[in-house]
Amino acid sequence: MSETFLACSPESRNDINYNQRTVDTATGGRVIRQRLSIIEQMADSNLVWFVRLEGSFNLDRLRSALACVQRKHPALRALIRKGSDGLYYEADCAPKIPLRIVPRMSEEDCRRECQIELTAVLGYDQPLLRAVWLQSELESDLLLTASHRICDAMSMFTLVREVLRSLHTEEELTPYAPITTRDLIGDFHPPQPWRNKLALLLMNGLLRLIPSSRRAPTNKEHHAEWKADRVMSDALRQRCKAEGVSIHAALTVTLERALFAVFGRKMFPRWILSPMDLRRGRFVVLKSDTVFSGAGNFKINTQSPEVEFWARARVINDEIQRKIEQEILDIPGRFYFLEKLRPLTSGQTQLLVRLLDWIMQMGDKLKFNGNWNGFGLSNLGNVVISDSDAPFRLKDLGLYVHSFTYRMLGLIPYSVNGDMRFYYVSDEKWVNRCPAETLRREFMDLLEHEVLKGDDRVNNVSHILTAATE
Repeated sequence: MSETFLACSPESRNDINYNQRTVDTATGGRVIRQRLSIIEQMADSNLVWFVRLEGSFNLDRLRSALACVQRKHPALRALIRKGSDGLYYEADCAPKIPLRIVPRMSEEDCRRECQIELTAVLGYDQPLLRAVWLQSELESDLLLTASHRICDAMSMFTLVREVLRSLHTEEELTPYAPITTRDLIGDFHPPQPWRNKLALLLMNGLLRLIPSSRRAPTNKEHHAEWKADRVMSDALRQRCKAEGVSIHAALTVTLERALFAVFGRKMFPRWILSPMDLRRGRFVVLKSDTVFSGAGNFKINTQSPEVEFWARARVINDEIQRKIEQEILDIPGRFYFLEKLRPLTSGQTQLLVRLLDWIMQMGDKLKFNGNWNGFGLSNLGNVVISDSDAPFRLKDLGLYVHSFTYRMLGLIPYSVNGDMRFYYVSDEKWVNRCPAETLRREFMDLLEHEVLKGDDRVNNVSHILTAATE
């Protein structure tokens, strides 16, 4: 007994005939549609959260939990439609969230299903969230896959918490109004409207000139996971508190120096880019339990390691605060501009990706700036998904990412059950320049040296667990 969704490759996505039922919801005879922004158009990626549960629940409760979460979040009730001028969200017309049930006989079953979920496109006539239940007698694995167009990794944590909560309670979740980038723009108006209009005319004119490519990018990421146990994680928190810096600042310095050790002065990335989570009181419309994507970023320019580690961390900590404050001020104006840009077609996006590939290959051959000029660091912080009333226990949690458009290169740290986790992802175009195992070893050696320096526990505690590479 199994409910299935249609898996397909990026190359075949437009040739599929979907048979799922859709219902148009109209107000006064008008279908509610919202065009995807240029960023949402390009953010064609799958986010997969792997949840391992010890205990039991039944199929009806799981279906009910998915339905409850879908009723709450507008993005899960919308479909993406193709229009003559781009892609649109169409509100309140999605069918129920697809669910597959698969027997779990071994770890290989989980790895196989994760790979399927990563690479299977969320089709235009499918909800932007789907689920897989890998069933066994003592443990179960739950895979939740969502489109990065509607949510970020922190939003996925929200969905995981709500699904698990709804698995054993009848509590209904409170729906909220759809959130769009216009909610971030607010009442912003450009101080010099004529300059803004001129810039938009020039940009949209240039975007129209970009030709299309019929050849879709064939992205394939290599993944690596590792973690530090509670002793190391607690020591990091205590050391950062004593030094007066955030954990993110310490991780930024560690990554900066690990990249320098792996690539050397000429080849290591020129900056580290970190996304921001705007749902912590900075914008009234965004609550901590909403599903949202499209926040701002801040960039830290990298330096070779002449400055002492914690002195550098204090400089970066202050710089992060300044850049976050400035980014919050800049976001309304930036989104005002982006909302009026003409979205790229899939063919234009494909051409830009191919052009970027060529530029990176040339940079590699000339030994200038490596295969890239930046590296992502997305710190998700401490994740708390616990419920003492549940008839099951969260045993493990993991994140996986795949992009159908842009190529990915970055590190995602987060903490679960007291352990700090690290997830590394790199497209195969870069893997020969950035071996995951080498970077992992340098990163953890540096972190161990700086955090546990002078601590006799370093000889008694095995705090680095095994790395799992693809």
